Order: sequence, then structure tokens, then C-alpha cells
Amino acid sequence: MDVMTMTLVSDGDRGEGGEKPVSLFEDPKIVTEVQEFVDDQAPRLFAVVQETFDPEDLKIVAWGMTTEKGAEVVSVHGGMHMSVQSAENALIFFRAGGRAVPRVFWVGGRDGE
Repeated sequence: MDVMTMTLVSDGDRGEGGEKPVSLFEDPKIVTEVQEFVDDQAPRLFAVVQETFDPEDLKIVAWGMTTEKGAEVVSVHGGMHMSVQSAENALIFFRAGGRAVPRVFWVGGRDGE
């Protein structure tokens, strides 16, 4: 797990002499470093798309994101949230008793990379 350590200040904080400290976000170099850190740590997003054997009946049934420990998945109609070891492990919950074929599609077409 990558960690970036910085000390951030709130707008209401005052220094020892009563001066208002400057936010680290005022420094463009810091902003660039934080953005790169966030981009490197961003979860991969995916959709679970379900086909019900009617060629015109494709629908997104869930959205998910990867984490260091697996994937978090939420159904589009609400009511279902799950933590699974991988995006593909969520597919078993969207087979509709064998009447549907679910598949993972990665946002941006990155194929999980």
C-alpha cells in the first residue's frame, strides 16, 4: 500500500503568532504530486452487463470498483452491495438462475489493466 504523508491545515487554524498558515494546496508542486498520487491509487471501475438471451436485451445490472482487497459491487436498482475477491467473482450473483449471462466490462476498455 502506497502512503503519502502531508500535513494539511484547515481554514480556521492559526499559527503561534496568530498568522493564518498557508495551505499546502497553494503550492502547484504539491498539487501535482497529490494528483499523481491519487491517479496512481485510483480504483479501477467496471460494470456488470447482463444478457438474457435476447440479442437486444443487454443491461447494466451493477457497478463496481476494485480495492486492494478485492472489489466492491453495487446493483443499479439498489438493495445489493457486496464485497468480493475479484470483479469476476460477482458474476455468480447476476446469472438470474441460469436465465442470464453476466460479463464484466471495464470502464475505458482497460480489460482490468
